[in-house]
Amino acid sequence: MEGLNFKGERESDILITIDGRSGAGKGTLAEHISDFMGIERYSAGDFFRNIAEEKGLSVEELSEKADKETDLEVDRRTFQKGLSENCVIESRISSHVMGDQSDLKIRLKADLDERSERVASRENLSERDARQRIIKRDRDNKERYRDYYGINMDDLKIYDLIIDNTKLSIEETNQLIREALKVYFDEF
Repeated sequence: MEGLNFKGERESDILITIDGRSGAGKGTLAEHISDFMGIERYSAGDFFRNIAEEKGLSVEELSEKADKETDLEVDRRTFQKGLSENCVIESRISSHVMGDQSDLKIRLKADLDERSERVASRENLSERDARQRIIKRDRDNKERYRDYYGINMDDLKIYDLIIDNTKLSIEETNQLIREALKVYFDEF
């Protein structure tokens, strides 16, 4: 599998992808891997913000207008970035987008209570509001990815490593990933 429907020649030596739902810790883990390995870190959100800027829209405005073509453009940019340089990419479906191009596909999980607490803290929301937002977003994303790409978000077979960090501290999660990186990449 090249990566969904995208094709291209890979020029990078190291490509790590991290998937997970909102509040699972994708960004935090990607930042740690980036620092530990000395590679760039990207998020599908970065590409979404770039598209908004190119269109002269705020992120909120683009979110309201976003359609399948917007999502596909984010995924195309994600794919091209992964091919072009050593990096770690995090999004809800980056491992699916990159397919076999990814050297290490990681899925982060955490239970809904923990994710709600994290999102509430990060976005200055009540836990109740964060929980409702997460439930809606998870449902919408699950439907969208199934409709666009035929992805079953509950199927974890594509991942090399699955970490449930519900009860793990950031440092414990980072320690686990450092051990995994030593196994997957000889230079560490």
